[in-house]
Amino acid sequence: MGRRSTSSTKSGKFMNPTDQARKEARKRELKKNKKQRMMVRTAVLKMKDPRQIIKDMEKLDEMEFNPVQQPLLNEKVLRDKRKKLRETFERIVRLYERENPDTYKELRKLELDYESNRGKLSLYFDSVKVCMQSPVRICAFLITPSVLGSVFKSVHYLVL
Repeated sequence: MGRRSTSSTKSGKFMNPTDQARKEARKRELKKNKKQRMMVRTAVLKMKDPRQIIKDMEKLDEMEFNPVQQPLLNEKVLRDKRKKLRETFERIVRLYERENPDTYKELRKLELDYESNRGKLSLYFDSVKVCMQSPVRICAFLITPSVLGSVFKSVHYLVL
C-alpha cells in the first residue's frame, strides 16, 4: 500500500481541512493500535508454556501412530492441530531468541528431541503396518522406554 498525502483525496482533489485533520487523527490512532496489538500478542506468547505445546504434539503423535487403535480424529484434523501447535511453538521460540538466548537454546534442543522421538514413533508404526501385511503369522516387537519414552513400554504380539 502506497502512502497518500493527507491533503488530497484518492482522485487528487484538495481535501477539506476538517476532513484532513480527521484523516491525520485516524492515522495516529491506527499507529497506536498497532503497538497495542503487538504488545498483547507478545504478552499472550509469554504466557504459553512451550513444554506443554511439545507435550500436546506428542499426544497427537501417539494418537496418529498407534498401530493398535485407529485415531479418534481425522488425519486432516490431526495435521491441522499439529500445524497450529508448531506455528505457536515457533513464535515462542522466536520471541525467546530475542529476549533470552539461553532459553532459546533449551527450546531448540527440546524441539530436536521431539522430532527424533516422532521419527522413531513413525518408523515403529510403519514397521508394524508392514508386518501386518506380510504373510508371517506372528510378529513380535520389543520396544523399550529408551527408544520411545512412555508410548509403548511392552512387547506387542500381533497375530494376523
